[in-house]
Amino acid sequence: MTRNKQQLWQIRQQIGFLFQNPDDQLFAPTIEEDVGFAARNLKLEDNEVKERVQWALEAVNLIEFKNYSPFDLSWGQKKRAALAGLLVMKPKLLILDEPFANLDFRSIHNHLIILEQLRKEEQMTILFTSHNIFFVENWAEKILVLDKGRGVFEGKYEEGIEDPKIKKLLGSYDEISDLLGKK
Repeated sequence: MTRNKQQLWQIRQQIGFLFQNPDDQLFAPTIEEDVGFAARNLKLEDNEVKERVQWALEAVNLIEFKNYSPFDLSWGQKKRAALAGLLVMKPKLLILDEPFANLDFRSIHNHLIILEQLRKEEQMTILFTSHNIFFVENWAEKILVLDKGRGVFEGKYEEGIEDPKIKKLLGSYDEISDLLGKK
């Protein structure tokens, strides 16, 4: 393997990407097999794979579902199973595409607890996309605002929302409150 390919391989091992739709990521007959797939691809010893799978399933609160088919789970459980499949790789960076989309409030709460633990205890950097201003405002440390595919603002939410152009792109609670108040 050339030096560039080796470097690319090492970088890819440190990044986990979670698709918005977990059905695009889950494929094995059981959750345990699905989660272990990435660890086996890293050519880890069987005992290391087993330990990582156990840790990842515990981290996402799915250990009791390890023998279930991914397709028998709820949407939120599927998202957590797909996340566990990334965690076995012990990535330094998680990239999450709309991690809270199509989840009820209880599932969102559970996901936020898991992600906060990963960020704090495992020192993982988490980059996420969202159209939901609530998560951007309350959870993101830094934001990048896109308009027609181009970056138009990068920084803290509080700074961006002061710019009328950025505020218009992001939307605001005031707009919704005004709309609801007019009922």
